[in-house]
Amino acid sequence: MNNSNDPAVPAPVFDCDFIQAAHLRVVQMHASAAHPVEAPTLLELEQALGEPVKKCELWAQNWRNRVYRIELASGHTALAKQAVRGTEAMVQYQYDQLGVLARLDIPGLRVPRALAFLRAKRVYVMEFARGKTIESLVWNRTARYDLLRACELAGKILAQMHVIRTENICPMPVEALTRDLAAAPWRLSSGQRRILHSALKNLARAELRMGEIYYDYKPANLLFEKDELFLVDPPGIVRQEAHLRDFVTFQSSMRRHLWRLSWRRPFDQRRAGIREGMAVFQDAYLANVGTPYPERELFAATVRLFELQRTAVLMTMQKGKVAATRKKMPIAGNGHLGNFLTNRITLLLLDLEKRWLFRQLARELP
Repeated sequence: MNNSNDPAVPAPVFDCDFIQAAHLRVVQMHASAAHPVEAPTLLELEQALGEPVKKCELWAQNWRNRVYRIELASGHTALAKQAVRGTEAMVQYQYDQLGVLARLDIPGLRVPRALAFLRAKRVYVMEFARGKTIESLVWNRTARYDLLRACELAGKILAQMHVIRTENICPMPVEALTRDLAAAPWRLSSGQRRILHSALKNLARAELRMGEIYYDYKPANLLFEKDELFLVDPPGIVRQEAHLRDFVTFQSSMRRHLWRLSWRRPFDQRRAGIREGMAVFQDAYLANVGTPYPERELFAATVRLFELQRTAVLMTMQKGKVAATRKKMPIAGNGHLGNFLTNRITLLLLDLEKRWLFRQLARELP
């Protein structure tokens, strides 16, 4: 592991342009023509897998991907993911990452076994991961024990992954973060601008673990089964960034589930389970990551600042979906982007989240 304070070590390059990248994805979303790609045939799957296939059916899809459930003659089940919008190189990277993640050899972590890669169809096939997502456990009234154990395991696994992948300890990339936040699709009050300025100034001294991140480490991608976690939906590109972003992805996703439940059922006891799950995730992460970066005094405020950036990314994508559905663009056909009203409501809720994050950031700044 390197330290950026050593003059002999070149300064690392942070990928901080998450909001700007989201604007580019919106442009791609609005583009009327996707690279046409046909569904894989049974013959192609049999040739790639080297065994007979009984059935292949479309299981889920969105504007970027299709997911197929495959029944093999042997009685086993597999899953195939196809990039509707993407490149062969991206799909190849996802396929290779299944093996890379498995070789981390972290206790409690399981990764679906890679089975086949169909380059021309932009498809990779993996074993079918058993278990229930942490997202589904959140909404299950009788799964509180499993939820807490899964969250604890998720925090422990993420910490060990970060320890293995730490390449540098680096200062907060304030200039790059400032440029990216300037691209956020929001209007800030004078008070919010002061809070943001103060945060960027005070957190400039925060040191962060830097290295490869998973990027989409969220409850929907973690399946709990027999005291193990299956990690699905591997990254499509390598991202060198502050490891804390993976932590933020999990916690912010959990909090949105908490808020949805609170709005629908304000006295539901499951709310306490979600809060406890978030707490055990954080405790397990900090207990297993070694020396915490940033230091404890700056940890909460740094997390909140990265959460603001993530909320801005989601707002950017949501505004793109609203525009596409309102203008009835081809990409919005067949409900791939949801309906207009739901997207509008989600956008309003993200704005409420932004306001809450600014209030929390103001309280947590040192």
